[in-house]
Amino acid sequence: MRSIFCLSLNHRVTSLEDRERVAFSQEPGVEFLRRLRDVAPVEEAVLLSTCNRTELYTVFVPSDDPAFDASPLEHFSSVSGFELRETPPNHVTARGRDAVTHLFRVAGGLESQIVGESQILAQVKTAMDWARDAGTDGRVTTRLWERALRVGKRVRSETAIGHGALSASTAALELARKVFRSFADRSVLVIGAGEIGALAVQNLAGVDVGSIRIVNRTHQRAVDFAELYGGEAIEYERLDEALVEADVVLSSTGATEPIVDYDRLRRVRARRGGSRPLLIVDLAMPRDFHPKCGTIDGVFLKNLDDLEEIVTLNRREREDQLPLADFIVRSEVVNFFDWLRSLRVEPTIVELRRRFEEIRCNELDALRANMGPEEFARLDEFSRRLINQLLHQPSENLKRHAAFSEWEAVQLVHELLTQDVPHPQSRRSTEGEESE
Repeated sequence: MRSIFCLSLNHRVTSLEDRERVAFSQEPGVEFLRRLRDVAPVEEAVLLSTCNRTELYTVFVPSDDPAFDASPLEHFSSVSGFELRETPPNHVTARGRDAVTHLFRVAGGLESQIVGESQILAQVKTAMDWARDAGTDGRVTTRLWERALRVGKRVRSETAIGHGALSASTAALELARKVFRSFADRSVLVIGAGEIGALAVQNLAGVDVGSIRIVNRTHQRAVDFAELYGGEAIEYERLDEALVEADVVLSSTGATEPIVDYDRLRRVRARRGGSRPLLIVDLAMPRDFHPKCGTIDGVFLKNLDDLEEIVTLNRREREDQLPLADFIVRSEVVNFFDWLRSLRVEPTIVELRRRFEEIRCNELDALRANMGPEEFARLDEFSRRLINQLLHQPSENLKRHAAFSEWEAVQLVHELLTQDVPHPQSRRSTEGEESE
């Protein structure tokens, strides 16, 4: 049976600096998968990359080579250029049932920094889109991702774990409230009009805010959000001016390098004058503001890891829903492995149908000369449907036996119906002669 492997670098074990180094956007992510496919002995691979985790899922046929256990880690390091450490660990791994359970918990929002947040489901879906683009998807990962998305939807519809759950942007606003009790006379600048930025603008629309400004590389997108939720769209070239006037900055772009470095922000700080503080909550991965920006006098720079106090409170409010969510995960894991085990009987089913089809065609060929074209076509269709109906229930039963690991029954059917098996009496005779 195929084996499933998971390598996870996440907010629980991986530092922000390390997560930054392995954060992938679409094009680099697809290219990583293509390169991995060329060097690694894997049949299928999917890469999931979010602001708080980068995870690689691979499917392979288990090898007798003991060195193979380490090869997924070695291939990840060689292709990504990132060093995986064991002491202290900066990653975790899981195999088989544990790997599938982990993915399903991720899709359900149970492994998110903010438990129950809704963005993860779209990010899980995006991971499979990358795999398809790279050509590293396949039958097992497609089914695995279908079940993962199903888990995510079930957790959100059958539990209250997502009701009122925070997103990264709302958590950032809560953090900002700890510095500024009110936004009524404050200017809030949102940098980036992606999913996180859009949620930030949407949430600000329901708050008493002095002013909302939106900056995005594609200016029209900023204009669209400004018109939809209120606020002012600022050209990306006027970012420094917007920073001079802002009190709170929520930043989440898709840039691969910091968009504001220490020297640039120091010049902005000089233009602000006085002692007016500037709070920056950097939600981007990789980060938009260079970490050194936080050393500038009057600048308070926060990042994803600084949301922990708010995250802890959010988790406590949802603890009573976790057992039900865990039950959903466990039941779907069982269903997935029932299906995965059923794949082992497919060669038997294929051979069974081939043998029956061979007999059907031979018998039809013997009748062809004595029948007209229309009569022969009707008999051909009738015999085809008959064979399909005769084999349907045995095929389903074989899959059920495989799901419950009843391999003796599967092997017996395989021998009886797909092979030329010697008569039992002749086998007993042979065995008797050997024993003498």
